[in-house]
Amino acid sequence: MAPLTISVNECSPEARAERQAINQNLENLTNSQTHWFEAPSAEEYRKWRKEGLNGFPKPFHHPQARVIQIPSDHGAHTIPLRIIPPKGEAKGVFLHFHAGGFVIGSAAAHDSLLSRIADDLSLVVVSVEYRLAPEHIFPAAAEDCLDAALFALSPGGVAELGGRLRVIAGESAGSYLTLSVTIQLRDRGIDVAEKLDAIVPSYGIFDLTYTPSVRSHKRRVIMGSDDAEKFIDAYLPLDKFPLQRRQEIDISPLYNDLSGLPPALFLCGTADPLLDDSVFMASRYSLAGSPAELKLVAEACHGFTIFPLGDVAEEGIQEVLKFVSRHVK
Repeated sequence: MAPLTISVNECSPEARAERQAINQNLENLTNSQTHWFEAPSAEEYRKWRKEGLNGFPKPFHHPQARVIQIPSDHGAHTIPLRIIPPKGEAKGVFLHFHAGGFVIGSAAAHDSLLSRIADDLSLVVVSVEYRLAPEHIFPAAAEDCLDAALFALSPGGVAELGGRLRVIAGESAGSYLTLSVTIQLRDRGIDVAEKLDAIVPSYGIFDLTYTPSVRSHKRRVIMGSDDAEKFIDAYLPLDKFPLQRRQEIDISPLYNDLSGLPPALFLCGTADPLLDDSVFMASRYSLAGSPAELKLVAEACHGFTIFPLGDVAEEGIQEVLKFVSRHVK
């Protein structure tokens, strides 16, 4: 059993009240928007997000980002990798899986956050444009992310990307994919505890049959419990993946063997419906002998590090930067 560090950072009454007010405004905005399942199609909704419509700001795009295509081992398609270089000499590669409930989002959606990671940590950030549901159901997203990780670990990948793979990270659905890919690499005989310095799964879903905090959550700040279920049902249609099937280890990482994995930072906000997923996963991860830290940010909502939410976003980003800095020398 590895020691588990759990901390909820201090938050003054004034800061807590400010965060609660932000959450209320976000909930009002969330409830006023057209959601992806109400749009003419998921593809049309993605277009709105890309163009800064439907209440979301247009994403910042890093001027030096470039895209390469790698072949898939799971089909005839290719997988785009979006590469953001650091300002100085690179220490290695930070492989990133974006958020979006397996349905929305893109590798270009979080350049603002990923640019900071690249520059502050001196890492080449590589974000994966994995296939999305409902057009591509399980295990399409995980297959693409696994192929990207295997490429990054290969001699050709090291040469093309400019360094060895040091960190795998992601938010929300990308957090799930981080755990899924790391476990699959281990099961292929790769010593991930030796090869990887760390993984950073932020506010992920790890039990696809839903933890108590998802089932009991009443609010809709960025995402509510009903939204979480709609995202998962798009990636894992119930007619093909009933709840009993979803508990199997290839789908829900929480039920898998978690031994032999690299140091992990599980980051989540206390106002997130997926709170229990991070608490449960960090506990099981540690009990399996894999090093884990669980950082909970007071009153932080789902997605808090990828939206411009002031000090609560900065607190979460700083936790990621500090953790990776300790492990990537």
